Amino acid sequence: MKFPKKLKAVHIIMIIFFVTNLFFLTNFPFVHSDEAWLSGLSRNILAEKDLSVTEPFFDLYPRHPHAVKSLFHLIQIIFIKLMGYSIFTFRFISLLTGTAALYLFYKLAKHFTRSDILANTAAVIMSLDIQFIYASHFARQEIILLLILLIALTYFLSKYRYQNTTRQDIVMGLMLGTGIGIHPNSFIIALVFIVLYTYNLLITKKIKLHNYLAFGGTLAGIALFFVTLSFHFDANFIQNYSSYGQKLGVFSSISTKFDRLDYFYQKLFYRVSGTYYIPPVKFQFALFALTIVFIILQVLLKKDKKNIPLLLIFLGINTAYVLIGRYNQTSIIFIFPVCYLMLLNIISIVRKKYMYIITTILIIVLALNTTATLTTDSHDNYDNYLREISSVVGKNKRVLANLNADYYFNNGQLFDYRNLAFLEENNLEFKDYINTNKIEYIIYPEEMDFIYNNRPVWNILYGNIYPYYQDMKEFLDNNCQLVHEFTNKTYGIRITKYIGKQEWKIKIYQVKQQQ
Repeated sequence: MKFPKKLKAVHIIMIIFFVTNLFFLTNFPFVHSDEAWLSGLSRNILAEKDLSVTEPFFDLYPRHPHAVKSLFHLIQIIFIKLMGYSIFTFRFISLLTGTAALYLFYKLAKHFTRSDILANTAAVIMSLDIQFIYASHFARQEIILLLILLIALTYFLSKYRYQNTTRQDIVMGLMLGTGIGIHPNSFIIALVFIVLYTYNLLITKKIKLHNYLAFGGTLAGIALFFVTLSFHFDANFIQNYSSYGQKLGVFSSISTKFDRLDYFYQKLFYRVSGTYYIPPVKFQFALFALTIVFIILQVLLKKDKKNIPLLLIFLGINTAYVLIGRYNQTSIIFIFPVCYLMLLNIISIVRKKYMYIITTILIIVLALNTTATLTTDSHDNYDNYLREISSVVGKNKRVLANLNADYYFNNGQLFDYRNLAFLEENNLEFKDYINTNKIEYIIYPEEMDFIYNNRPVWNILYGNIYPYYQDMKEFLDNNCQLVHEFTNKTYGIRITKYIGKQEWKIKIYQVKQQQ
């Protein structure tokens, strides 16, 4: 690898982005149970030395092993060994990946605009975008998939100026196939390139059938590998995975899923969510909408071919959203680079004086939006939350608790509240569950009372808590001793709209004895 003798502007931008974000990496956004869910499984895989194990904090909640996401867990395992088990470790992975993605975005901006100034401006714009910052902090897989998308697009645009062999098509298939080992949403980025390949096969004729088949065959081969490995982990893989997808709306009709696309964007625009943090992106969405309309007119009226690949990418991403039908809020990050690239293409055709004015205004607005968001939506109380728990509960004690506390406890010691929704079908009462799992402490958030009192609105969090709620309260009153009580505005409730609204109580009970 050749290192630059002199730092370029983009390298300075990357360094500033990386170092600055280190200071509030664990404060923004708040720690979500998804992060502990993923890293908790990685820790268990490491402990058991077996990729086919499931999450230790779920015993009644149905979980079935599969190979999809295996590469992601292996990445996390490497960092557990290097840096230990903490939220900082796993968000550090995302920040490293986001910084690399920032450089790839710069390269793509330079490719499309043919301007060093606009390419550096692109890096600044993306580094200030709150959605990109969020993705570069959140310890999920979307930022890694975004990096794969940008790497693949950079490779695709550079290699298809000349193509005498199918080697580049196989490499493309390998790169995108790697995403299957990161997250099922790899389908989104795979479909993007299926659309691009199809367009270049049928319309531009830049790609021949043997290139198309080499790419598709490689991608299909890797998918088959992960499916085969999943069958090795679980003989009923298809049935169990399909059952899980059914609950998420994956098998709804195409018309039903298409109707939900508009609602998906509306919820993001108005920041409507259950437990996921949604950053304010009204400005970006309005800007992107105007950009897309302008680009479509450019393509139709002026036969602008430069932006066709970007429009196809945007179309491919949204088609994938519809086909999957899950509409996970965090997957919206995939449209941001392509929309910004289209915007930069528009800016590149205006006079330099106006180009500087437009980009300056854009940078100022994004900087103000991000600064305001980080000021109001950063949460510095996660360490306090764990510190309060550690003051009375040892990390080797068995507890019933919210999954967001998993970073304090040793592997296999925490049991999540989601399990309790399955007590009845397992012929168990609340006290049976506590005794069977030898649970010594119950960390009880006020959120449980809130959900019960507002039922059934928030049953999506832990299932229906009504069947066991009274038994649980009686057990806490009669068979436990309250040993500690504290408040926390962020981690006493998981419902986003109520986070930070009041001091939510968290009570820690010690189970007196087995009943």
